Amino acid sequence: MTAADYLPAAYTGTALLGTPTRTPWDESLGESMRRTGRAVMEERLLDRLIADLGTAGAR
Repeated sequence: MTAADYLPAAYTGTALLGTPTRTPWDESLGESMRRTGRAVMEERLLDRLIADLGTAGAR
């Protein structure tokens, strides 16, 4: 998940518990999570993430 995936769904997330860990694949994801204070489970974005995998080979 990247910040681009996370941010549109952040309002649907639950309260973020604990301290967000580093996200070396997308530093802005961790920053976004700290800023919004919300957690979005990857399962909520499954359709979007799977679609992204389908286009990964085309890049």
